[in-house]
Amino acid sequence: MAQGGTRVMQQRRLRAELRQIRSKCGHTQKSVAEAMNWSTSKVIRIETGVTNVSTSDVMALLNFYGISDQTRAQELVAITRAKERMWWDNYRDHFSQQFLNFLDYESSAVRVRQYMAVMVPGLLQTEDYIRAAISENGDPPESVEPGVRVRLRRQQLLAEENGRQAFFLIDEAALHRWIGGPDVLARQLERLNELARQPNISVRIVPYRVGMHPGLSNPSFTILDFLPQDEEPIVSIDDPQREVLNQADKETHGEFIRTFRALQDVAAGEDESTRIIDSVIASVRLST
Repeated sequence: MAQGGTRVMQQRRLRAELRQIRSKCGHTQKSVAEAMNWSTSKVIRIETGVTNVSTSDVMALLNFYGISDQTRAQELVAITRAKERMWWDNYRDHFSQQFLNFLDYESSAVRVRQYMAVMVPGLLQTEDYIRAAISENGDPPESVEPGVRVRLRRQQLLAEENGRQAFFLIDEAALHRWIGGPDVLARQLERLNELARQPNISVRIVPYRVGMHPGLSNPSFTILDFLPQDEEPIVSIDDPQREVLNQADKETHGEFIRTFRALQDVAAGEDESTRIIDSVIASVRLST
């Protein structure tokens, strides 16, 4: 079982390991439930749920499966006892557990792929743009500063030395939306081109000339990829009304990955994207 990663990722790998062990033992979720005197829904939650798997449940399952390798068993049980505090734990009073779980996944990802239809991606936003986006969205005043701090903290993921690759596809309409007014927008777009020069960041625009494209019938979304490569990616759907990202179910993963690839096929190249952004900057500057 792969080591390292944050708490949510370790729990995710634990669930996968428990599924693999059950399958190798020839059991179904129903047969395990009957043998353990549990409900089938409890076994399903243990293997696929979002809450932590308890130590007692893991120990009971390993005993039932007859796992004799004590080193392996101890490793699995240790995951259930992990209590390491993460930076986002400081914001539990401000954000949902669902969003905090997303931050956990995001911090463990080796590659980020994102399509944004409405605004500049959060990982690329300037502080003024962030503050305007949250304030103008009608969020309570007390939630603005925590939202700004969290988004700025997340941006450390894209520091070149961290080694993460990030691929952003942005609908051209998002470049023209005057979030924060023309000065804030112009500085934001200049920052976008600056970040696009980092070797680990790709910024491409889906231009107006494409007309109808797959992104117009889909919400903005994020794909997070992990190591090892056979680790299933996380697909999260952006909710423009709140700073909450809802994890897509497994059946829709392939759909969003195919959509991202289709958008890559129609997006402008990186050099042309820079020229499109420069053109919008010039237009915004002329309007002030």
